[in-house]
Amino acid sequence: MRAGRPVATILLALGLVGAVTGCEAVQQANDTANQVGQAADKAQLCIEAVALAGFTPNVSDPQKAVQETQAKADELGKLAEKAGDATLKDAINGVSETMSNVTLNDLNPAQFAEWSQKKLDQAAKLTAACGS
Repeated sequence: MRAGRPVATILLALGLVGAVTGCEAVQQANDTANQVGQAADKAQLCIEAVALAGFTPNVSDPQKAVQETQAKADELGKLAEKAGDATLKDAINGVSETMSNVTLNDLNPAQFAEWSQKKLDQAAKLTAACGS
């Protein structure tokens, strides 16, 4: 009967090792699922942010163009709050800031190209952040 005791102890130890290994596998699967979910969230956030950053105001009605551009900037700001990635958040905020600071003067023909270039530069940073 004493021989049965070591066998039971070994079986119990093997069971514990199996349980621990199983827990590690479950944790790894959970971590992988979280990473996939975060990547999907980032991708969706990028799609929305890039679409908003691509907005070009219609300068034929400058006052309306300023309002629409600032509204898009507000939407970008809300997206930035959802970003878990600091680089992405900074990039979204950069575009948002450029767009929210638009003035009637920025939309006159002499200044529009310069303002547009600033926005394009910020949009390029956003695209780069989305790709990383």
